[in-house]
Amino acid sequence: MSYSIDMNNIDYDNITFSYSDISDGGNYGICLREENKVFDQIFLPTFYSLLFIAGMLGNGLVILVMLTNKLKMQSTDVFIVHLALADMLLVSTLPFWAAQTTLGWIFGEPLCKIVASLFKINFYAGTFLLACISIDRYLSIVYAVQIYKKNKKTHVHWSCLGVWLLCVIFCIPDALYYSVSFESRTNVSTCDPYYPEGHAKSWKITTTILFQIFVFLLPLIFMLFCYSHIIITLLRSQGFKKQRAMRLIIAVVVAFFLCWTPYNIVAFLDMLTMLEIINDCTVTSNIDFALSITSCICYLHCCLNPILYAFIGAKFKNNLLELFSKTRLCPRFVAKHVKRRQTSSKSFTWSSSGDTTMSGIYQ
Repeated sequence: MSYSIDMNNIDYDNITFSYSDISDGGNYGICLREENKVFDQIFLPTFYSLLFIAGMLGNGLVILVMLTNKLKMQSTDVFIVHLALADMLLVSTLPFWAAQTTLGWIFGEPLCKIVASLFKINFYAGTFLLACISIDRYLSIVYAVQIYKKNKKTHVHWSCLGVWLLCVIFCIPDALYYSVSFESRTNVSTCDPYYPEGHAKSWKITTTILFQIFVFLLPLIFMLFCYSHIIITLLRSQGFKKQRAMRLIIAVVVAFFLCWTPYNIVAFLDMLTMLEIINDCTVTSNIDFALSITSCICYLHCCLNPILYAFIGAKFKNNLLELFSKTRLCPRFVAKHVKRRQTSSKSFTWSSSGDTTMSGIYQ
């Protein structure tokens, strides 16, 4: 049985070719995606705007509080500052992507490459810095090893610089291949990656696999290994508030897993559509819809980081109270918590010196 398509009656505004690089010679199906398009135009701008506000305020406050106490900053605190900076720079690109969903890309070719590169650099940096924090805490708590002496803070800064350089290297393909293209089907311009002709599908599959390995699986393995050993060490220890530290550790791992796992599962299914293992239009449309939702959950992690790594920690709360008291902001909040802090006991330290304490996020 054969079928024919009346090309004069196709609504091209609501059609997408699944990974439609025709130069690859793939036999791609034509799938309608009107509902997905409408959803993106309504939901994404609103959600991105909320993330932008929350991310800028939360991470900006973390940086402000940390830098006002920079003389007391330890290795984990330095990592947290870089993490907050990465998250803040990432959410700063969201208004551009929100505008693209409704107006198309109206900011020109150079800004397309800059925004795409800035987004990817900070997307990678946030994950790698989380892994650095887990390794730093693992060594200082489980083995009581001081990698970054208080009088040698340049070491941790060099470590952060190494992370940023690695992220820049990872985003080179984005800087090269992201460009603005006019889509005749939708009558708007878009800022998307356009890989070399004849190799687009292989490029997309390779970048997806590398992303899942280096930006999700390896950091997750590092975090699970480090924090599981930290929990075991805390359970064996005596004399300090284990419950608060363990609760924070579990929250860190659970938040990372819940925010990142759905997206990586959908991205894997999306890769199967590139390989034409999945070629059903209904399934492809559902995957496209799921990518929009799960990517938003990933970005939500940028707003959770200030809560998980700073606001739960007693050390950050104390520094925040000091900042409020100096600026005379929220006097009732300060008075209430200062009284509570004065009656609380001091945190247990692993040793009498250095960074081998339950400092930073674990206080």
